[in-house]
Amino acid sequence: MNTNGHQFSVSLRLCVSLLLPLVSAACAESDPYKRLEHITPTYWPNGHVMWEHVGTSEERRTYVLDEFKERWPTQFKSVQTVTIDFGPVTKTFNALLIIQRPGKFRLQGMTEQGIKIFELAHDDRGDHVVFQGEGISNQSMDSISRDICRVFLDPLPGVVETKRTFDCFFLEANSRSLTYCARMIPFAQPPWNKGRNPWFGPARLDRLVARRDDGELYRFDQYEWGPPEYRDGNPFIPHVIVLRDSGRESKSYPYKLTIKISELTVRDTPWPEKTFKP
Repeated sequence: MNTNGHQFSVSLRLCVSLLLPLVSAACAESDPYKRLEHITPTYWPNGHVMWEHVGTSEERRTYVLDEFKERWPTQFKSVQTVTIDFGPVTKTFNALLIIQRPGKFRLQGMTEQGIKIFELAHDDRGDHVVFQGEGISNQSMDSISRDICRVFLDPLPGVVETKRTFDCFFLEANSRSLTYCARMIPFAQPPWNKGRNPWFGPARLDRLVARRDDGELYRFDQYEWGPPEYRDGNPFIPHVIVLRDSGRESKSYPYKLTIKISELTVRDTPWPEKTFKP
């Protein structure tokens, strides 16, 4: 008997049971944004979802993992407005973010008047503080870097289990101390999706939750997807990301981080290495 496989299957069912009510709970938390709408499943005459009979289980698993890994372009820059709600305090700043997957970024934060308040680079060796303005604590810099990695860079660790339900995919991954549960939404097959199984279509990350034994660490939801059609250099991305941190990891207070992307430009070639140096 494959005990490990049985335990993993039970764990994935728990992941699904956790994510389904959380998706509904998002409405109660009053995020005034629109989620990605899933496609209507196609059925065989016997009532089975057609997707379940296309390809092997390993092919379907590989497909959805690739979709997760490629959720953002390999290299790009974006202009964002970032709002942090920390108890009764709300702070908003503008940001210019440069990403080089799999693990590099550079972020500059500015006031709404264009005054630089911090600048941070991150590469394989960790964080490099380029500029830290008055009133920006070391803990704040650490949290900013951690949240950028969570949303834009972090892979799922270890072996990933996948499950397909009526209208979405669920993924679960486990590290030594954390369990990651992700919900991905498939949407209509576009003409640019050449060479791939036409029944699979693309899928995008809707929500990710990270938990440990003592409770949830963080989760983020992705909203306001666009553009409606995929074009070269103009990817289908979420324009609003809402991340909620419980404060357990940093041993601090809970906070909510809202990222609104106003502009995103894809780069064809990798950024120069100096981009991510202090």
